Amino acid sequence: METPTLTTQLPLDLADTLDAVCKRLGLWKSLVVEDALWKKIADLLDTEDLREAMTEATRFHAWKEVKAEART
Repeated sequence: METPTLTTQLPLDLADTLDAVCKRLGLWKSLVVEDALWKKIADLLDTEDLREAMTEATRFHAWKEVKAEART
């Protein structure tokens, strides 16, 4: 599996916090960053799916209407 390198600049306080947390918990920074990226990407995709669903929705349907339509 290829593992391309990602180079980015972080605010000093974020970099210091990442270093401190990883040292304290015995974690590798690369794994913490990778996990955070996967979670953020999933959140972004979920948000986009929700926006799309809201755009495609026609309107709120009252339960009585839904129940009545299901009977026909």
